[in-house]
Amino acid sequence: MEDLLKQFFQDPLSVLTFRQMLEAAVGQFYQFTLVLIRMSGMMVIGPFFGQPVVPANLRVLLVLSLALLITPTLPRHSQVGFQRLDANADGQLTRDEVHEDMLPRFDRLLEERSRRPDDGLSLHEFAFSRRMPTTLLQYAWIAIGEMSLGLVLGLGVLIFLSGLQLAGELIDQQTGIALGEVFNPGLDTTSSISGQAFLLLGTTLLLLLEPLNGHLLMVSAVVETFQTLPVGEAWASPSAIELLRDLVHQSLLLAVQVAAPVLATISLISLTMGFLGHSVPQVNVLVVGFPIRAMINLFVLALTLSGAAKIFIDAVPQVIDQLRAAITLLP
Repeated sequence: MEDLLKQFFQDPLSVLTFRQMLEAAVGQFYQFTLVLIRMSGMMVIGPFFGQPVVPANLRVLLVLSLALLITPTLPRHSQVGFQRLDANADGQLTRDEVHEDMLPRFDRLLEERSRRPDDGLSLHEFAFSRRMPTTLLQYAWIAIGEMSLGLVLGLGVLIFLSGLQLAGELIDQQTGIALGEVFNPGLDTTSSISGQAFLLLGTTLLLLLEPLNGHLLMVSAVVETFQTLPVGEAWASPSAIELLRDLVHQSLLLAVQVAAPVLATISLISLTMGFLGHSVPQVNVLVVGFPIRAMINLFVLALTLSGAAKIFIDAVPQVIDQLRAAITLLP
């Protein structure tokens, strides 16, 4: 056996073949690790996927399975992305057909091929060449860019979902139930009873409601990033960061819309109790008002819960679509 190995490595053609096979294997493993890192970004902070209630070994198994399925199909993703960006279907991708956040990289590709700014790129030229990092620090920097895409998507959906919890916090603050705060294992913080209930309601709707399928929309959005942002070329665009800022505003708007009926009712009760306290001083408004607030709060919540769910269901697909467009840079 040793004689065969010595004879194999003494043959220059065999050594060259072995070297090419080794480089191809290392390149495939490098791609697999970057796909794994990009998909794991959503598993770190995304709703349901990144919550501590989901076992860590289950999340690791899920992201490994997704990476094993996606890595062999990376060339196909590049082809699909080129076809979606090529608006006139002439086989050439020009500057006016790509997103403005993609222009710096597009210009770099033209410069590497000694092209003019008004020239286009073919499908073969658009399929970015794999560049192996030369140092561990360079690999870490590339990994940060890969993870940022999943983090932006997961954080964006989580910000919007937290609007439901904020609505519950506002309701409990006005009704006096905030004294009985409970521990929220999903966010590792304490939250009010109504806030925890609304958060669980939103998570349930995100996962189980058939027209929504929010978890599948999130996974498909990350997978679509490989069409325009191949492994090693990922980054969170400025438009994605601005979208996170806008989602904070949308989350606050969702909280106000959900909590508005209860807050308006509680305001009328507080006004009534104030008149009652001045008219009949013998009545202990604090003792009488607390059970009345709690009872009316439950009654109004029962009447408006379906409306709150409808608002959330209508808004979540739009939020995920905005995040998908921001991280994929696709129309």
